Amino acid sequence: MNRFCPKCGKEIKEEEMINNFCINCYLKDNDIIIIPEIEIIFCVKCNRIRYTNKWYDNLEDIERDIAKHIKVKDIPKSKILVKLDLDFEKNNYTAKIIVKTIISGTFKNIEKDVDVVVKKDTCVVCSRIAGNYYTTILQIRFNDKKLQKILSPKIYSEIESIKNSLNSRSAKPSANLHIVKEVKQKTGFDLYLDNLKLAYNLVQHLMKHKTAINFNTSKTLVGLNKEGQRTYRTTFAVHFGNKEKS
Repeated sequence: MNRFCPKCGKEIKEEEMINNFCINCYLKDNDIIIIPEIEIIFCVKCNRIRYTNKWYDNLEDIERDIAKHIKVKDIPKSKILVKLDLDFEKNNYTAKIIVKTIISGTFKNIEKDVDVVVKKDTCVVCSRIAGNYYTTILQIRFNDKKLQKILSPKIYSEIESIKNSLNSRSAKPSANLHIVKEVKQKTGFDLYLDNLKLAYNLVQHLMKHKTAINFNTSKTLVGLNKEGQRTYRTTFAVHFGNKEKS
């Protein structure tokens, strides 16, 4: 059955109407898609993007989380999709909001374009790396040259794997473990890290390696904090060799 929209007079099928109005007229007069301001921060160093309090490596994850903050009224059983269009060269940032729904048994897509606020900055991690900020030094040492040649790349790969595993438990980059700097040494290599607690967890994992002999800990006074308390930098030295752990 066809009816006429009381606003524009357009003849339209009844199943394509919302509250007796055609979809276009109803959407013009009623904000059924409630979209909060979308503001993101773009790190100019690593290209990661922050939305709310979380940093993302890809747009798909951001789009899913933005969709969670969008509400739809007057239309039950709707699915919300977000498609970001971020052109950093032209400084053009928009988002297309797509509401997939069923109106009177007919599938419909309702779309709305909005501007996205983009602020360019440097994330905490990149700032630390640029400023050579670190709390811990991890010294990897080998007591045998031949073993060092074979084992050094494997230990480094293992460190990366453990680090990624530790970081996967948190979505906050500033609370994660990062390698700020690497320095090669005659008998191994040094890694400068920015999280003492996770660095210690990393050492505990490394000590399970069959060639790990022992590790030593030392602290160096580096200054005072804002409260006037002494602050220290910790060094872990992990030794690997042919000798089995005692």
